[in-house]
Amino acid sequence: MAMIHVKVKLFATLRRFFPGYDPEKGIDLSLEKGSTVEDLIRTLQLPQNEARVIIINGLSKQMTDLVEDGDQVSVFTPLGGG
Repeated sequence: MAMIHVKVKLFATLRRFFPGYDPEKGIDLSLEKGSTVEDLIRTLQLPQNEARVIIINGLSKQMTDLVEDGDQVSVFTPLGGG
């Protein structure tokens, strides 16, 4: 199957899952064409209850949305407030 390549940036406490994570470089990730945001989170082995806010190319996305070749993906924890 064809592969796509994306750049993933992690924010807040998600960085702890990747010791030595470089926020300037992010993570270069290869996925099968037709992969969803949920597939990306699973590939990175991030807990879905923490990796909840996904921004792709500046737009908010859902877990079922497709990831495309060359996408810039930012993954955030849910925002808390009070």
